[in-house]
Amino acid sequence: MNKMRIGFIITILGLLFFSYGCKNEETAPGKKKEDAPVAVQTSTVNSKEFQRVIGWVDDENVLLQLKKPGKITFETLNILTNKRKKIYETKNVISEVQISPDRDRFLVYSTSSKDKAVLDVISMAGTPLFTKSIKPQNIEFAWNHDNPDKMFMTTFDTDWNYQVFQWDIPSGSITKLDATSPFVSWYSDNLFVVNQKASAQNDRGDIFLEDIRDKSVKNLIVANVYQFAVSSNIFLTMEPGETEKSMVYNFRSIGFQSYYKYKAPRVYDELGTFFPFYDLNVEQESFLTFEPYESKKLNDHGGEFKLVKIDPKTKHNDTILELVNNEPILTSPSGKYCLYGYLFDRVVDLESGDMTYLIPHRDKIY
Repeated sequence: MNKMRIGFIITILGLLFFSYGCKNEETAPGKKKEDAPVAVQTSTVNSKEFQRVIGWVDDENVLLQLKKPGKITFETLNILTNKRKKIYETKNVISEVQISPDRDRFLVYSTSSKDKAVLDVISMAGTPLFTKSIKPQNIEFAWNHDNPDKMFMTTFDTDWNYQVFQWDIPSGSITKLDATSPFVSWYSDNLFVVNQKASAQNDRGDIFLEDIRDKSVKNLIVANVYQFAVSSNIFLTMEPGETEKSMVYNFRSIGFQSYYKYKAPRVYDELGTFFPFYDLNVEQESFLTFEPYESKKLNDHGGEFKLVKIDPKTKHNDTILELVNNEPILTSPSGKYCLYGYLFDRVVDLESGDMTYLIPHRDKIY
């Protein structure tokens, strides 16, 4: 009997000690409960209303374009929590929407009739900032990275003749620019770069630096390049490789000095060299692009590319996805995610390679 009592007492003391130890472990200073894993969620957006994702508002929120009865609405969507917020609506027909480089406003180019088009600049809070009425036409827009109050507008007619204009957004002033090429991009507040080609049939040209304030300033920067891209700290040129089977992504400083070259197989079609979709992340100074597995003529088959992330600072690259289609991509500010697809309706986690549909998706049945 004494042995049984002693055993019972030991058992009770042991349970009390275990409970006390667990409680102390839970409340011990310096120990934090790990956060639950965060993942991208498929939203509850009605797929019949969804038109497209415009782009990133910040690291977690994107801007949606939705079609409601008699109007178009713009909402922000949190890709992790599914929270949505309506910020703007219009009854006009939408032609183009662009988010500013600092992501605090967006441009809506729309038409209210066959004779009237409107340029509206809206804050991310939904407040109309500026509006400008123009004649409807085919326009490409290029926002100034250093000054969001400036924008290039390149217009094309039915014969693809072009004109380049500078739009001073606050004043509404639109000034024609004497540009020698439609391939123009801002380089700073007042400087811009132009890819000047000998003819429209040439797939290579020379890059010139010009000054919006002084027409006499025209300096040759790089010769014999296919295309270029500009960010606040990287000037990227796409150039011929050592053989016809290769091409080079040449990363340059803001002073145009080359500091890293990434070689990739060259893909081509009837018009010449074909460039897969890419995105130059300003904040992270990283480059995301689709890369073919070998040099060849482009065909209509899917899965011909791999998605590659390149860090020109560390000269390191990672393959994110294999055997995927070449479709538009847009990296989040932090570089953790990218939007993918012609409607940007998918999100790729660039760390894990996981891909999630933002909009409820049902595979086609054949």
